[in-house]
Amino acid sequence: MMSMRKALCIFVGIVCLAMFVPLATGQGAPAAVLVQGKLTEPDATPFHLQAVVTENVDPNVHVDVEMFWVAPDKWRRTIKSDEFSQTLIVNGEKTFEQDSDDYFPLGIRVLATALVDPTDVVNALRPGDLVRTKANGKADESGKRCAPSGGACIVDSPYGLLEWVGAAGHQVDFTDYQVFKGKRMARQLRYLIEIGDFLQAKVTTLEELKNEDESLFAVPEPTPREKQNRTVILTEPELRALAAQPMDIIWPQILDDPRTTGDARYYVSVDRSGNVREVFPRRVSFKEADDSVRRQIMKWKFKTPVKDGMPVQVEALMDLTYETRAYGPSSLLTDEQARKLASNIVEPIFPPGTKSGSTCAVRIAVDQDGNVIQRHGGDCAPGLFESCSNAMDKWHFSPILDNGKQLPYRAEILFRAP
Repeated sequence: MMSMRKALCIFVGIVCLAMFVPLATGQGAPAAVLVQGKLTEPDATPFHLQAVVTENVDPNVHVDVEMFWVAPDKWRRTIKSDEFSQTLIVNGEKTFEQDSDDYFPLGIRVLATALVDPTDVVNALRPGDLVRTKANGKADESGKRCAPSGGACIVDSPYGLLEWVGAAGHQVDFTDYQVFKGKRMARQLRYLIEIGDFLQAKVTTLEELKNEDESLFAVPEPTPREKQNRTVILTEPELRALAAQPMDIIWPQILDDPRTTGDARYYVSVDRSGNVREVFPRRVSFKEADDSVRRQIMKWKFKTPVKDGMPVQVEALMDLTYETRAYGPSSLLTDEQARKLASNIVEPIFPPGTKSGSTCAVRIAVDQDGNVIQRHGGDCAPGLFESCSNAMDKWHFSPILDNGKQLPYRAEILFRAP
């Protein structure tokens, strides 16, 4: 579900913008007062809820969420999907938890909780995060967002009021509000994975639970606390203190960009064994380097995270400093040097009528794993770059090895028409 995909920005405009907005410093986290109610408060009406979670770019993702709730100490929730399934029963002081995997995927967890209580989403806010709610005047009942001073209006939601909380790793919008027992509850929620990619939860059933079936809340055998899945949000220094290896990033050598240093930001989720399971871009300076950076973060290893003596799943927002000339040769490899690192070399089929001796220079950037992350046309005769680029689709490259360390590089490859 959380694979690394490149997609166009089709999400709500302000959500896309927030991926690249720097966090402010020296101020408190923004207050977020949502219309979204809390169904799980003491003395709240017992309820039965069903919801379906899907992903906009992957039709195979389907998650069923069902909850029976009587009181804060008496409820049952089931989550069923190919990626993760869970049965969680709370009955008094006894808890039963059965998980299909040691890791609770972040998006599924956030949505399953926010469906009935937005507190965790609000609590994840950091200084400078964006919040758009009815309370702060940035969302209204019409579902439109209008520019100041009578400017144009943008339709954000066809379902009326749309509220949004832009917390890193917990970016959720709430819409299609309907009343249940005096509380306005959003029937559609979206969780942003990355630009153009989101999970959407739709409530299909929300009804009063009138006849309690005690068998639903029976705890067959209490689950020890150390076996229960809990998640803790850490600061960056706290997560770095758990590192079991250097947390270095070998940045690719970006082509034709005067910026060689700067910063980027990623949200990292780590399981109870210290393995990175999900990486979300928060601010990406070079989209071409994004996949390479995330692959490297996914290889980071941490000591077992512990809270109150129990292993826990942890999350943190990580700031990274990029240096696109820190690793590998300082200048472009020549055609001869680059071809020695290439395999499956296929020469281009030039268009009919191409003048003999016509040349085309193609510049490439190769990351430390040998992946071509950029391909630009250099000095090319008219109409030749496409032919050369199509041929290079079949090429494979190896990274440069320096004392066993894989390094990125840039190169210029020359093609000449026969």
